[in-house]
Amino acid sequence: MLRKIARRLLPENIRRPIAAFYYRLYASGKRSRHLLPIWEMASGKCSQFLLLSGEKVAAHIHLLDYDRRELTIVQYLQRMFLTSSLAIHDRYYRFCFSRYGKALNRLSLEKNSRYHSGIIFMIGTLGPGGAERQATLTLTGLAKRGIRPVRMICHFLHHEGQCFFLPFLESAGIPAEELDRTLSNDRNNQGEPLGMIMKSLPPSLQDACDYRYLFSAERPKLVHLWMDEINIKGGIAAVAAGIPRIVLGLRSLPPQHFSLYKPYMREGYCWLAKQPGVVMLNNSVAGARAYEKWLGLPRGVIRVVTNGFDFDKILPAKYHEQRKGYRARHHIPAEAQLLGTVIRLSEEKRPLLWLEIAASIRHQLPDIHFLIAGDGPLRAMLEKRAHQTDLRGSIHFTGYEKDAHTAIAAMDMFLLTSRAEGLPNVLIEAQALGVPAVTTRVGGAPEAIQHGKTGWVLEEDDCQRIANVMVKLLQDQEWLAHARQNASAFVRKTFGLERMLDDTLAAYDIDREELW
Repeated sequence: MLRKIARRLLPENIRRPIAAFYYRLYASGKRSRHLLPIWEMASGKCSQFLLLSGEKVAAHIHLLDYDRRELTIVQYLQRMFLTSSLAIHDRYYRFCFSRYGKALNRLSLEKNSRYHSGIIFMIGTLGPGGAERQATLTLTGLAKRGIRPVRMICHFLHHEGQCFFLPFLESAGIPAEELDRTLSNDRNNQGEPLGMIMKSLPPSLQDACDYRYLFSAERPKLVHLWMDEINIKGGIAAVAAGIPRIVLGLRSLPPQHFSLYKPYMREGYCWLAKQPGVVMLNNSVAGARAYEKWLGLPRGVIRVVTNGFDFDKILPAKYHEQRKGYRARHHIPAEAQLLGTVIRLSEEKRPLLWLEIAASIRHQLPDIHFLIAGDGPLRAMLEKRAHQTDLRGSIHFTGYEKDAHTAIAAMDMFLLTSRAEGLPNVLIEAQALGVPAVTTRVGGAPEAIQHGKTGWVLEEDDCQRIANVMVKLLQDQEWLAHARQNASAFVRKTFGLERMLDDTLAAYDIDREELW
């Protein structure tokens, strides 16, 4: 208990000298051969401590996005501790990656392209997420263009929720499987110098050993990684395996905006950005610039490849035929105006703000109904709020939807209230179905909408002001009709699948013949 209080209350000018002393001790230990074993043991203990602290950092990382005036005293103290912790983590992992790079250089790794062929995609899961959708579309699109061999490797692929897009890959004849974690335990590899270097990484990065053995066995010409954790672990493994081209798929904004943040991410990206053959992609201009600022990289280093969609499978007529039946199934009046969203019910999506806006709208439009499709950790809290008098009977929770397009087509307008976003797929899908989309001005969300023509970009986060804008739009039947007509044409022109594949191949910078 006392340790927790000390961590929250110790000012930065006390914590920093302590950290500086620790690293001076570390440096002297590194220079002294007889102290090196002692230092290595201390380093391992320290990394375990930092990993444990990292979980607490991730739980409070969202506090960095709020204005200081919006925080309580406890939250302000937590953010003070958070900022100091991030600095300590960065310094520790900077040393770890520097040591790792020097060890690899001593082995004089060679990248002989004659022994490489094909492409490997790697992602956490094939669950129903935006990144997973784009990875699947990209891989199947490349295969249709005759680029093979290609395959998909997932960190997890054994639960139903992790296999949502697996049938799409299987129907295209693309191998997809879970990472084989027995490779790094092969006794024949235990004495290998490179294996020993990988084993010296901090415990939080030990998954990279499994990735490295996979890459060394398969020897692809190109590895395309998706999402921050896989980017870092797969990236450092691909460098060790001598992969000629390593593509890091950055999605959304930097991970420090989200609870999935890990303390090694910033320094991991900084180290990877210096490695030859590494290319960074982001799906929005806002996301690319935010990552560059976070990592201290020159503007333009991160290339932008916006999301692509197979609009031939998103047919408005097909889904609008199901509109009446969908509404009846969820007890929504056929003629009522319906404002909805499709989101994960988690903090960064601000679903509680969404409900407060809904309550303000209902005060002005008593007959309106609201649809929330999705699931997540905040669902119980949201359902409790929805049962209060000002919202009772108007909110419809559908949970996780296997076909979210049917839910979107049943709406008259789509509203997204996130505090952090990359390029939200749901905004593009809503417009493709002829549903006007409204969003807060975060990340790349404004890039997905033609403000005033296909939807609306909100300039403020004030609940009542947002509600007033929404009521004005919902009552303007002429504007709604024009937005429906413009929306589909706009997204089909801007976010076509073939354009995305062309941009991706340009970023790969590899001739098709070289992949064989």
